[in-house]
Amino acid sequence: MNILTLMETFAAVVETGSFTAAAEKLGLSKSFVSKQVSILELDLGTRLLYRTTRKLSLSDEGSQFYSHCKIIMAEAENARAEVMDSQRAPRGKIRITVPQSLIISGFGRLLIEFQLQYPEIELEVIASGRIENLVEDGIDIALRVGQLEDSSLIARRLAECTFQVVASPQYIKKWGTPQQPADLMQHNCLIYGDSKINRGWPFRSPSGELITVKAKGSLTSNDGGLVVEGILSGLGIGFGPCFLYRDHVEAGRLQLLLNDYYQPATTISALYPLNRNLSRRIRILIDYLAERLSEE
Repeated sequence: MNILTLMETFAAVVETGSFTAAAEKLGLSKSFVSKQVSILELDLGTRLLYRTTRKLSLSDEGSQFYSHCKIIMAEAENARAEVMDSQRAPRGKIRITVPQSLIISGFGRLLIEFQLQYPEIELEVIASGRIENLVEDGIDIALRVGQLEDSSLIARRLAECTFQVVASPQYIKKWGTPQQPADLMQHNCLIYGDSKINRGWPFRSPSGELITVKAKGSLTSNDGGLVVEGILSGLGIGFGPCFLYRDHVEAGRLQLLLNDYYQPATTISALYPLNRNLSRRIRILIDYLAERLSEE
């Protein structure tokens, strides 16, 4: 008999707690259900269920096997739902957490354009740089910039970016241009407080030496917009991902500093739980972001 059919029957017995209830759920006779479980145990060469007149209980092997059954049944249902869902426009809700630096850089515009393209998908966007517990917090996707910590999350690379040092022309005219990372200690550095590197700006010298500067200055904030405004106003020097400053650099409002000391490009990644079966709408969003971010 088909192993998938036997697994479905066994899972139904476990979930309903009896052969009678499982038979009713599956539309089969109690004797047939009992026979299928016996066939499965014979095939596996082990007892899965302990049967008494009052209740059923799982053996250790049965508990382990049931865990596999749940995953396989869920995958089968997802495959069915995916094929059915592919026949209609994607819909439903996606909870996504995004660093504020991405939001204020214009990334939010991409999400708006996505919703215009897929109007039946509802987005809940949480601006945060924390690595939340995605499963506990009910978050489908987390976007992150930079090196990722080891975790149980799956990472999909979306694009590359470089961290840059910038200042306004008026600041440079008044205070001069740092020639090497150590010179930043003599400058007013504006700190984005929601970043892992907020107190240690990393560089690599032309010879390959790793350098970390403990930046300090008159303004620290977890509001990236405020930090960028301070840099544009000539208050101090800033350090952050290139997408945060790109438009201002191209318009001449900011200038790049210490170009010879930048670290190699880092990544913008989409993270999602290892055991999360991605729905079609989530895969569509990730593919969309990968395409648009790589273009920009």
